[in-house]
Amino acid sequence: MGVVDEAARLAEPWASLYNDSPPLRTAVLFLHLAGLLVGGGFALATDRATLRAARAGPQEQARQLSEVHTVHGAVLIGLALTLASGVLMLAADLETFAGSVVFWVKMGLVLLLFANGYALTRAETALRRDPNGGWDRLRTVSIASSVLWLSLVLAGTWLSNIS
Repeated sequence: MGVVDEAARLAEPWASLYNDSPPLRTAVLFLHLAGLLVGGGFALATDRATLRAARAGPQEQARQLSEVHTVHGAVLIGLALTLASGVLMLAADLETFAGSVVFWVKMGLVLLLFANGYALTRAETALRRDPNGGWDRLRTVSIASSVLWLSLVLAGTWLSNIS
C-alpha cells in the first residue's frame, strides 16, 4: 500500500462526511473562496497603491509603507484560511488531487505567495531604513504578488473542472 493510499484510508471518515454533506461542502468551499477574496483582495488593492506610490513623492510613499505593513496581516489570514480549507478539500478526495499536476502547480503558487510575502516584508523594512532607495524592488514584488494571486485563482478554477 502506497503513501497516498494509506493517507486516503486515514482520511476516509472525513471524506465520507464531507462528500455526504452538501452543507459541509458549501461551508468549506465558502471558507476557501472567502480566504482568497480577503487575502487576494487586500493584496491586489495594496499592490495597486504601491505601484502608484512608487512614482509619487516621499509623503505618499511613507503613507503607503505604513499601509503595506498594516495590510500584511490580513493577507496572511486570508491565505491561511485558504490553505486550511484547501487541506480539508484535499483530504476529501486525496487520490484525485495527489495525482493532479494542476493541484501541485497550485500548491507551488501558494508557496511562491508565501515567499513573495517574505520578500515584500524585507523590501518594506529596507525602505523604512532608507526611504530613498528600494522602491524598484517593492514595485517588482508588488507586480509578482498580483500575478501570483491571479495565477492561484486560475489554477483553482482549472482544478475545479478536473476533480
